[in-house]
Amino acid sequence: MADKLADMEEQSKSLVGGCKEVEDLKEQVKTRTKADFSRAVDFVKDLKDLPDDSPFKQALRCFLKWCVKPLIVVIMVYVWVGKQLYKVYKMLPVNLINMIFGIGLCFFGGVYFTAIAAIEVARNFGGSDMWDHLTTCWQEANQIAEATHKDDLVDANNDYIADVQQMSTNELINHKAKVAMMAVKDPQRLQKAIVALLNIYILVIASLKFQFAKTVAVALGIADMFSLTIVRIAGPIMCSVMGPDLNNWVPTIIDSTVKLVAVVVASYIQAYISAFYSGLRGGQMVALAIFNIMTERGWMEKLPDSLVSKPFDPDRSYLDECIQYPLAAVGFYMQIQRGFTLDFPWNLICLPLTIVEWFLRFQVYT
Repeated sequence: MADKLADMEEQSKSLVGGCKEVEDLKEQVKTRTKADFSRAVDFVKDLKDLPDDSPFKQALRCFLKWCVKPLIVVIMVYVWVGKQLYKVYKMLPVNLINMIFGIGLCFFGGVYFTAIAAIEVARNFGGSDMWDHLTTCWQEANQIAEATHKDDLVDANNDYIADVQQMSTNELINHKAKVAMMAVKDPQRLQKAIVALLNIYILVIASLKFQFAKTVAVALGIADMFSLTIVRIAGPIMCSVMGPDLNNWVPTIIDSTVKLVAVVVASYIQAYISAFYSGLRGGQMVALAIFNIMTERGWMEKLPDSLVSKPFDPDRSYLDECIQYPLAAVGFYMQIQRGFTLDFPWNLICLPLTIVEWFLRFQVYT
């Protein structure tokens, strides 16, 4: 009996000792007490104490010098070109502008099929209000740019150095934000325009996503019908290549490949459809612009009676179709020949449009 009591006492002591060891381990293990955002703030604060020759600052300096600065220069060049083109746009007659846009649409429309579809959706659902909102944003942006340009020349202390050049980065950001806010005389009008444009943008993306979903659904349905036939044709070859241990993967690999190819082909067919549409649309714009110019200058009345009935009535004439359809056919053929790509230097000139196109594709396809 005494031996059993001694054994029980030793077991209790060992249990108590084990509990104490667990508590000691808990005290030694340190747990996180800060949230991720607080830890991020502490990390940024620690960066202030880094020496100038630290690897992080050297890498950042190299990135800003060789990547960010050239990118800013390229953006500034495109902004300058855009401003000059806008000046030319304001000077040219409307019919000549329609002719230029029609030629571009006829010969390059298939490259930007997502952007063209987005424009059509926005034009149909946005209507005239969309142009009013765009005009509002453009006018306010011009006022902000003008106010910022005047502010860059201010020298309040008369030391022959502009005040903005004597400000720190933080002060300059706050100052420019204040100047921009003061330049906007009607913030409610600007807010209404921005909200309306955002609603149109969401509607455009939703419509394009729905259209793409239908295309993918049809493509996957076609892939399902061809999958069994392709498995029967390519299955024996793949089984012999992969071996008996991996034969169970053959149907899955073939089915996935067929579906992927079907989606790619469906997207390419969509490019063909868009190229055909853009050719017709662009040809129509060019033909109408040509006949409007000829009518304004009185050239239609000088044409032979066998070509044009006198007095000339545009609603009863079919001469514009004689220009529209051949031009559309030539534009569609040229787009197919180029494989829906842009040659040099058009690829550089249209780079901003290409960026917008791929951004919209990313928004729609993901």
